[in-house]
Amino acid sequence: MAADPKPIVCGALDSEEVATLPERLRSQLGGSAAGDDEWLVIRASWPLTDVVHRLNKLGDAWSESAVRVNPGEDLRQLLTRLLAPRQDVDADLALDNFALRQEYLEETRMLTAKQIHGMSGVRSSNPSEPASRWKKEGKTFALRIQGRDLYPVFQFQDGAPHPVVKDVLATLPAGMTSWQKAFWFASGNGWLDGDEPQDRLGDGEQVIEAARQLAEPAHG
Repeated sequence: MAADPKPIVCGALDSEEVATLPERLRSQLGGSAAGDDEWLVIRASWPLTDVVHRLNKLGDAWSESAVRVNPGEDLRQLLTRLLAPRQDVDADLALDNFALRQEYLEETRMLTAKQIHGMSGVRSSNPSEPASRWKKEGKTFALRIQGRDLYPVFQFQDGAPHPVVKDVLATLPAGMTSWQKAFWFASGNGWLDGDEPQDRLGDGEQVIEAARQLAEPAHG
């Protein structure tokens, strides 16, 4: 039976103790102790380098975004990934994907069902209408964020779904998740001369053809 790993041991350094560290180490870690910086000496019986690298990636995405993607569940999963074995490709991909989602939410205007209800002119006491119906009919897609659906604004024109969006969504591979659809619409596409599909909805047939190229398997 394998022995349990020894706990991580750390100790805090005050500014005077930081000043006694070797110059090379102080330079590598950012100079002298100042402001609210916290200096720690850490000893562990297992490699921490990859964990620190992943933690920095997670910290960048988490601190720069005011919008969280399913915060509780995502954080639990990401903390598990942080402690994954070295060279765990899936762990790195999970962190990268988390950062991409945060970046997307920061850069893309989103609409709630209530906002769509207001701009649609639909006379209904149900604030989820007509957004939920349009999503069910395949006229739009939504991202599930913190327990509610948010709709990327590019899908709408004059208070209603852009007529091309339904055809594009129907053409994309059936197994695509909502996030994969969002990234596809927001990514440069070679079939559209490098433009993002969401910026070329006025060229309906071309965007549909670009979606068809993704859906059709490559031959050769």
